[in-house]
Amino acid sequence: MKTYQVTLPDEFAAFVDRAVAEGKFDSIDHVVLYAVAQVEAELRRDESVDREWLRKEIRIGLEQSARGEVSPLDMAAIHARVVARLAAKQEPANATSDTDHAGRG
Repeated sequence: MKTYQVTLPDEFAAFVDRAVAEGKFDSIDHVVLYAVAQVEAELRRDESVDREWLRKEIRIGLEQSARGEVSPLDMAAIHARVVARLAAKQEPANATSDTDHAGRG
């Protein structure tokens, strides 16, 4: 078993101390082990959901292709959509910084 030294913010340290004092866990080690196990389980669920979503999308695409519902791949159009999406994500940040500077000087 490997040993780690962990530093917790005061609010987390207080929570851990309280959980052990109230008998919810036998030790600080048990609190940390439980927390790590929960994070691991959550990440596995997320990965499973992502794989299932991808499988579903692939199945839909294959079914559409089998019905002849396909069109040629237009890389220029795909690139334009990606650029537009990236620009749209940047707009709110740019709009905020523009208004921040508008009232100065």
